[in-house]
Amino acid sequence: MSMFIFQLGNEGGGVEIPPLPDDDFLLPPALLMPALVGLAVWLFGISILAYIFYPAFEIIFQPPVSAKAQTFQRPGQSNSGLMNDKKTKVLLSLIIPAYNEEERLIPMLEAAEKYLNSENCSALEMLAQAAASATTTSTTSTKISENNATKEFYTKAVEWIVVDDGSKDKTCEVYESFVMKQFAKDSSISSSNLQPQLVQQMMRWTLCILSQNSGKGAAVQAGMQMANGKYCLMVDADGATDFGPGLEAVAQYASTHDFIFGSRSAAVEAMDNHDVDNTTTNNNMNTTTTTDVGVQRSWMRQCLQACFHAFVVLIVGNSTVQDTQCGFKLFSGQTIVNALFRGLHLHKWAFDTELFVRAQQLNLRLKEVSVPWQEIDGSKLNTGPWNVLKVAVGMLRDMICVRLCYTLGIWRTSTTVSTSSATREDEYVDNEGNFNDKK
Repeated sequence: MSMFIFQLGNEGGGVEIPPLPDDDFLLPPALLMPALVGLAVWLFGISILAYIFYPAFEIIFQPPVSAKAQTFQRPGQSNSGLMNDKKTKVLLSLIIPAYNEEERLIPMLEAAEKYLNSENCSALEMLAQAAASATTTSTTSTKISENNATKEFYTKAVEWIVVDDGSKDKTCEVYESFVMKQFAKDSSISSSNLQPQLVQQMMRWTLCILSQNSGKGAAVQAGMQMANGKYCLMVDADGATDFGPGLEAVAQYASTHDFIFGSRSAAVEAMDNHDVDNTTTNNNMNTTTTTDVGVQRSWMRQCLQACFHAFVVLIVGNSTVQDTQCGFKLFSGQTIVNALFRGLHLHKWAFDTELFVRAQQLNLRLKEVSVPWQEIDGSKLNTGPWNVLKVAVGMLRDMICVRLCYTLGIWRTSTTVSTSSATREDEYVDNEGNFNDKK
């Protein structure tokens, strides 16, 4: 090892200075590359975790969703009308999330209104019987009057809640125009001797406007928390599910199940097999009932549905549910609705997946029923290859986040649910029509 020595003055004394390091003291390339690779892998892993848990962080920092609710009234009718009285028993609440649906909303509303106002509406009959059965078995429920007219009115009231998710078109205007036409039709019928006005007066029309575009999950959550019905039906604004047959399909299980959801996959199997396939399991995540109904979907949607179901089985851990994304779901009782939606975290397309995870943890009785469904033009999904890939990756990320958050206890279901009927006591809309999110 070399040594540098220099003289101080003429004394000849030397001071030893440590030598400069040579190459022997540098990290050899054989160790440097693994260290850099390890650092890159560590940073990549941190990035992946941050991406996966992004929905959890987003909820913490995003501002709360605010909304304005308005219940329409017939011209000349005061706020004291029966359907505007909060004590009125509502049998069915329809929650319709809408974003830029000025063209597709009206056909769906017309089909639903025509069916619900039909003389023999079998779906409402089934729901009324289920509600009456639950009422007689519940010690806390309010007794129904023995008067047939009064009983008919209170047990068949329908509440319409269209939730505008920050639309930029005339969705709100076309809905209000439709409601005004219904009021005008009611007046003309009331002035005649046909006497079907009892049915017409059982409609309550509400519009909820979110302050900004927050996602389908946020819109459904807002509508569900405003609903007053014994049964709450989530239905898409595009009218893809044939409303009458679809409601009849889910309503027949209202007395025995807590969460009944329409399925497109089950209907495809029924068409392929040309028969009825009833499968019953012993647990609460039960059964898929297929009937002779039709489904029309593009190859793109069929591919997405197959991939999504595979991810649901792998990540959510539920192989019995075939279709989690069909926008036609019936919930039985305000207790069930509150337990599922008050603590809902996902606000985008994958919120349905979280509903099923929460339903599993609450041990709810689930039923999957095939419904007639067809694809409607005007979908908000951009079917370009890159956009489809982006949406698919995002939904996969959301599903993984849901599973990890509930498994690790980051997200929790706050309470267990009794399957007996219950009346919600808390209010979500104040006297001025402002929606209050009490999560």
